[in-house]
Amino acid sequence: MRLTPWPLFVAIIFIAVALPIRAETLQGRWRLLAAEDIRANGDVVRLPWGAHPVGSIVVQGGACYLQIMSSDTPAFSAAEPIQEQMKAKLLSSYIAYSGACTINETEGTVALKVDAAWRPDYVGTDQKRVFKF
Repeated sequence: MRLTPWPLFVAIIFIAVALPIRAETLQGRWRLLAAEDIRANGDVVRLPWGAHPVGSIVVQGGACYLQIMSSDTPAFSAAEPIQEQMKAKLLSSYIAYSGACTINETEGTVALKVDAAWRPDYVGTDQKRVFKF
């Protein structure tokens, strides 16, 4: 799946869970395999959630839910209070949002109206993403 914020493309590759590898629809639950920021020329410029991100997307009945996080975040002890620096690191290594979505499988696009998100400023925004099987 390819997601497209500007000016970079964010390539997010998902694999179907409990579906055939050769899917013909975006409907269902998908597990994240990779996420990369890619320039228009195809160069990978960064890995926004690290080398081994984890996450999933669920697309069903006109609704979408997406969650991606880094598996590279440092461990911390429950006995120690979480400091501001750790809070910032955790917030910057996670993304999740959901809302009503329209899928155009011919164009390979998903248009999503965000109604819930990990950051309040994402709520109410329109997100259009590109995907490819």
